[in-house]
Amino acid sequence: MPKITTQQLRKRTQASAATAAIKPQTIGAPYVKHGSKPATKGGSADGSRHFGPMFNKDLGQHILINPLVSQGIVDKAHLKQTDTVLEVGPGTGNLTIKILEQAKKVIACEADVRLAAELTKRVQGGPFQHKLEILHGDVMKRDLPFFDVCISNTP
Repeated sequence: MPKITTQQLRKRTQASAATAAIKPQTIGAPYVKHGSKPATKGGSADGSRHFGPMFNKDLGQHILINPLVSQGIVDKAHLKQTDTVLEVGPGTGNLTIKILEQAKKVIACEADVRLAAELTKRVQGGPFQHKLEILHGDVMKRDLPFFDVCISNTP
């Protein structure tokens, strides 16, 4: 027996949305107060959705959100402190951060410039900044540097 019904959940969601003063920040767009821009079916007027960037499904883009899954991927890789890891398609860096905690260096190859910029911004000024190298472009069309382990969360 559920502790909350779907109808109660909808009421709570509508009530919290009505009291929110600002939308979450999107990549490439500043904070916007509710009602200041007309919303379209998929999100705001600039084409971005309120919870993040538009993902290119033709590139197979999807974002790993569950921290247990990302930690499981890292655990199964049996990383050592001396490993150089190649990560294919780091996206916004949820898996990358977990890898950086355990590896010597991470070489992240990202085809989407927007997501590469987001990853750079995420580690900038932090303890992992010197351990991350980002390569732009298609991993299949690049000459890759030496690495010990390859990790990717492919669809």
